[in-house]
Order: sequence, then structure tokens, then C-alpha cells
Amino acid sequence: MRLLNALSLQLEEYFGEDPPPYAILSHRWQADEVLFRHIQNGSAPEKKAYTKLKLCCKQAIKDGLDYMWVDTCCIDKSSSAELIEAINSMFQWYQNAAVCYAYLSDVESTDSSYHGEFSKSAWWNRGWTLQELIAPSRVEFYSASWENLGTKESLKLQISSITGIDMEALVGKDLQTFSVAKKMSWASKRSTTRIEDVAYSLLGIFGVNMPLLYSEGQNAFLRLQEEILKQSDDQSLFAWSCSDTSYRGMLAKSPAYFSNCSKIVRSAMKFGRAPYTMTNMGLSIELFMAPWAMETYLVLLDCEADGISGARKGIFLKLLPEQDQYARVMVNEMDIVTCPPELLAECTYMRIYVRQQIWGTYPSMDRMYGFWVRSVLSTKVDETLKKRENIRIKGVDSRKWSEEKRILEIPTGSRGVAGGLWYRSADLGNSVLLLGFDACFNPVCSLEGPLWEGSPVAPVKEWGRATSEQIPGPSWMHKGGPNVHRGSRLKGLCRYSGCIKISIQEEMFENQKIWAVDIEHYDSKNPLWEHVTCYGCFDRIYGPRYKCHVCSNFDYCSNCFLNSDTSHPLHSFKLMNNEEISPPQ
Repeated sequence: MRLLNALSLQLEEYFGEDPPPYAILSHRWQADEVLFRHIQNGSAPEKKAYTKLKLCCKQAIKDGLDYMWVDTCCIDKSSSAELIEAINSMFQWYQNAAVCYAYLSDVESTDSSYHGEFSKSAWWNRGWTLQELIAPSRVEFYSASWENLGTKESLKLQISSITGIDMEALVGKDLQTFSVAKKMSWASKRSTTRIEDVAYSLLGIFGVNMPLLYSEGQNAFLRLQEEILKQSDDQSLFAWSCSDTSYRGMLAKSPAYFSNCSKIVRSAMKFGRAPYTMTNMGLSIELFMAPWAMETYLVLLDCEADGISGARKGIFLKLLPEQDQYARVMVNEMDIVTCPPELLAECTYMRIYVRQQIWGTYPSMDRMYGFWVRSVLSTKVDETLKKRENIRIKGVDSRKWSEEKRILEIPTGSRGVAGGLWYRSADLGNSVLLLGFDACFNPVCSLEGPLWEGSPVAPVKEWGRATSEQIPGPSWMHKGGPNVHRGSRLKGLCRYSGCIKISIQEEMFENQKIWAVDIEHYDSKNPLWEHVTCYGCFDRIYGPRYKCHVCSNFDYCSNCFLNSDTSHPLHSFKLMNNEEISPPQ
């Protein structure tokens, strides 16, 4: 490092050797500062800031120190290598100084009370002055006229109130004992002239080193966080919040996102069991997660609010179409929540990837968290069920059921079973349809009872329903069996069991996506075409089959045929009872 001789005001180099005791200056850069080249070419006395230089050197001599370090003139900023080394070493240089002089050029009064000019100085809002305040063991404050205002020790109460920095940090407590989120909160209201310096000024606070790439913009703060997670498993790094409604990554864009994290501490008991790394697919991490809303999980982090033991902070991650890919989202305008301890029993460990380069992409329309029971046995079953009226809903066990709309809905914050619909047939007795989502949000249904004739169903057992609010537990989804049918969150479900077709497909209902449930019997009037696949939905054709007159092996089911005028124009189709028809107009 270079030091300024306090007597001669000339620079002396101490590279590769221990420097002599020195004082160090903390200040805000202003117009006409004395730079390295001005000391070298002798023009320093012509600069307006030369007076500031002389004042701090005079104070150093008074304190028995022969040398000063001043960032404006002790670094040759024309050398990028030297600048990188200096910025990565700066925290240590301030830490090793015998004393730091904090020069508040906008404070004229010597009143250092909280309500005076002292607390309103712009020095408190600058990014670089955070480490310059914390690192030195002794800091002395001086006004614009170089009047002593007090020390960090004597003013620690006022300084803590002004900055939000814990007093323990001000008096020298090891910074590693504070959570990442808390330290970020100290910087959340500070600014720098260069956007990259928002990150570079925090290197020493977090004890990391990295190359400087001026012109990289906000990416510098992302790189800082990546360096932090290489060295720390402190999940409070993810406890930030913002109002952006788009998809987000796990890493914040700015320290400002940590403005509400001053009380965040690491949890005594950690759930994180494995290391995590940044990959080309995003952050690879194992998290403790519980289903919360449609295709959305609540993630319990290993951090909590100080004084509320066991109440961990939680964030929301949403499944993306790609396998094991997630993005951070808001749920009901909430970005981060405090999780009740009883939620632990609902959580499981999951190894996932959280996309980082996804900011600004907005989620597509969400599906409703539930099912639309659109049709159940809408065709005649056999001679014992001559009329549809012979089948009626006996009762509904669900969290939320709309009789008029036939919607089974799961409230946000719940998980598992949407509900059970009990059917009563005068001829066949009781049967039940159970609907729910597994832990990966795949739709699952179970058919129990004689109504689903020809299907390998289990006998129905009353589970002691006392009210219409009582619902079955999720065990039926996990145990499986021939009467349990599991679909895919991306493709739904289409299953043929015995003489019934079970379909759970994404549909629109009142401008909302939802899983629509249809259960139908097939017979001679509604046949199952065993070896014929619909060219539109690529499923086996059940019921009416429409065959293209021109294209060989080109068939549509009744649903896909409705759009044939746009999906397969100019060609007519034949209904397989040989009736000639044209595409719908």
C-alpha cells in the first residue's frame, strides 16, 4: 500500500512489507479532490481539497502518527490491477489503521445529538462509508471546520439509531456472527455514484473477494451474492422482499430489498442438509417445502425474526414447465411470511433448481387451486340406470364446494385433498369420487363403490363424517391401488378403467384455468376406438370419431373436430357412421 507522509505530504510505498502505524481518512468525495497524479506532479496545493488533506495530516501528527492513508491520492486509479487490489484490501486497511478520521464536510455545528446536523449528514448514506465506520476500532468524527464531534464509542447510541447498525457491530463484535440479511439491511439505504460500487463496497463486510468489472451494472451485486453463498450456508441471503410481481430468482437485485431484515437471525436448528451451488440451470438447492397454492410451495428458510423462536421466514416458489425448475413469486401480494411451527409436519425436503435469469417474465394465468366436476356418468350406464336422475350427490366433504358451479376448491395455504363427492344410486347404493393433488401438484382421483361398474373399485366405507366440512385424509393418494388414478401437472389425466373413461384436463371456466373432471361410460353408442389416436390431442378416441376424407390415418375426436376449420382447413371429415359432414362454421 501507499501512505502519505504527514509531514512532507509525499507518497511512500510499502508493498510486501508491514507498513508503519497510520491514520486513515473517511470522507465524501467532492469537486477538485487531490488525486495520485497531483501528488506526483506537484499540483496538489492548487486543489481545493488540499486543505482537507493538510487538516487530517495535522491531526495525525498531533496523535503521534507519521502517516495517513487517503483513498483519493494513495491509489493509482489508472492501473486497473492496483484498483482491484485496493478495493479488495480496503476493509483490512481500515481495520488495521490506528485511527480513522471521519470528515463530515456538511456538518457545521458541533452538536452531535440525534436531531442535529450530525445525524443528517450525507456521510451516513454513502455506500463506502459503511465499512469505513465498522472496520476501524477507533473512529473520530470531525465537522467541516475540523472540530471534534466525538468518537464511535462515545456516540454509539446515536450512530446505531441513525444507521440501523447493531451496537455490537460498532464496538467490534465479529461480523460473522451477524446474519447475511441483517448486514445487507445496514447497506439497504446507502447509495454509490457507480452502481457497481453498491456491491464492491460490501466485499469486506462479507469477507469475500472478487474481480471488479466496471460497466457490469447490477450484475455486480448478483456476483457478490454468489460469492457469499460459496462461503456461507446462511439462508437469510434469501429472506429479502420486493414488490415486483414477475418471476424472480433467489438472489436479490439490490441491498434495498433487505431493508426490512434488520431483525433477521439464523435459526438455531438448521433444516438445510446439503450444500447448494449456482449452475447454468439456476441455484441448485435442497429446501424444506410445503404445498401452498396451485403449483406453488412455501419454503421454510433457516432464519427467523429475532425474539420469535421457531417462527421461520418463508418464501414462495412456483413450479415452471421444465422438470424440477422453479421461480420465486408473490402469493396474495405477500413476498415473505412468518411460518407457524406446526407447518413443519407438512414439509418435505426437495432438491430443486431456482432460475435466476427470469426476472421480468410474468407468470401465465394460474389454474384455480381445485377441480371443476364438469360431468359424471352423463351417459346411460346399463339397464339398471335407465335415467340420469337415479344418480344424485348424497353429500360433499370438502374445504370449499360450489353446488351451482360444481367447483371443489382448496384454500391457499392448504394442501392435499380437495374433497370427496358422495353419490347415491337407488339401485346400486353409495359411491364416492375423491379428488386432490399430490406433493408435486399432479391431479389424483379415486373411484370407490359400485357406481363405477366394471372398474376395479374398492368397497365404500363411511369415515364418520359428522359435518359437510369433514374431508378424508391424503393417505388414499399415497397408498395407490387400482382405483386410484394419478395424472401429470403438465398433461392432466386420461385413463380407461373397466368401462369408464376418466379425464382431468385443463379448461377455462369463467376466465380462469382449472382442471375439469369428466367421468363417462363407453358403450356401443359411445365406443372406445382401441387402436385409433386423435391427431389433435394424441389420445385414444372415445365416442364420435371424425376421419379426414383426404389424409390417411388422420382422425379427430369430437372435441378436436370443433376446431378443424382452423387446425385442418379445406378438408372435409366423415363421421364413422358414414355420414358426410363439413367442418363447423
